[in-house]
Amino acid sequence: MKFSRIFILSFICSLSVVGRSTSSPNVRTAYLQESGGSTGLLQTAGLQLRGSTGMTVQLGSRSEALLRRRPTLFVPPISEIPPLEPSPADLEPAPALVDARPRFRGEYDDEILTKLCSLQVKSIRPLGGGSSIKLRVMFTDGSQAAVKPNQLRITRYQAEVAAYKLAKALGLSVVPPSCVRTFTKEALQANMPKDLRERMDQELVVDDKGNVKTAVIQWVPGLRNIKLEQADWWRPLLKQGEPIPSGKHKRIAEISTLLLFDYLLLNFDRWSGGNTTEADGEMIYIDQGASFGPDKKHGHSRLMLKTLKWSERFPRSIAQSLFQLDLPALRSDFGDLVSDDEWESFLYRVEHARAYIRTLKKQYPKEALF
Repeated sequence: MKFSRIFILSFICSLSVVGRSTSSPNVRTAYLQESGGSTGLLQTAGLQLRGSTGMTVQLGSRSEALLRRRPTLFVPPISEIPPLEPSPADLEPAPALVDARPRFRGEYDDEILTKLCSLQVKSIRPLGGGSSIKLRVMFTDGSQAAVKPNQLRITRYQAEVAAYKLAKALGLSVVPPSCVRTFTKEALQANMPKDLRERMDQELVVDDKGNVKTAVIQWVPGLRNIKLEQADWWRPLLKQGEPIPSGKHKRIAEISTLLLFDYLLLNFDRWSGGNTTEADGEMIYIDQGASFGPDKKHGHSRLMLKTLKWSERFPRSIAQSLFQLDLPALRSDFGDLVSDDEWESFLYRVEHARAYIRTLKKQYPKEALF
């Protein structure tokens, strides 16, 4: 009983505060007084408490809210209640739109491709190293690009561009954007050393109009060879149960992703030497010209699966991208860069890569993806 009285008194006091007018501060609109009798009544603007006595509420003007013998609780008319003012619209700015366009090293891919495929060429020079013919072009705006022409040996310009398109479909931003561009044979040979001109005469694939198709590839400043094929520290870290030392998680993720990427491409040339590179501490996947090609009865794909199985753990993001890969859209994007036979071989590898990752997830549910 004592607790009930305390609760009721607290409630009455709160009503006395709420009942203050915001429109006429000179008029007292909340009343709290004690009765003069011996009954010990507590009255507050129409609320009467006497043991189990009920309460009455009177609506009306202030003149009717004066204390009477029967106490009443005054509630101001609706006209005197100030309207609710909504918060200004500018207090919560509209959410920013996320630009989901793919980027390579901070620059939008579509802007890079516009430059690669349309800027006027200022000069073409040899790009030494490797067993294939590679050139370096400088555009009139001072930017540069690597050029791989259509040739008979080792590298295929189509594979370089198809590798970029596959990387983009997988959400990877570590393959330099590239596109197909046609140059005359004379333009490619101009100002070249004699021995290189002679080699180009023998190895370039020239159409009946004297043109050569090429892959024009975004130049990556500061690119350096990290020679992973000469190191062995990373191989054990790709296996299940092997703890990855602090500071090595990113590089292991890059290597395992590269193994999956090369398997999908059917790229045999990655570990032949000089084809693992980085810039600013991030691996950049280059030299995919040996990818795709003939795969009779999927024999090459089965051999490449052994290289894929070097890794028993993969980043969760690349695994999800593999399973969500939009194959019809990718086929359309490839166009004539890959033949129908090459596409069928690619589908075979997609199926088996997915099956391999499913097996890892079943065997090592907590460690297969990281």
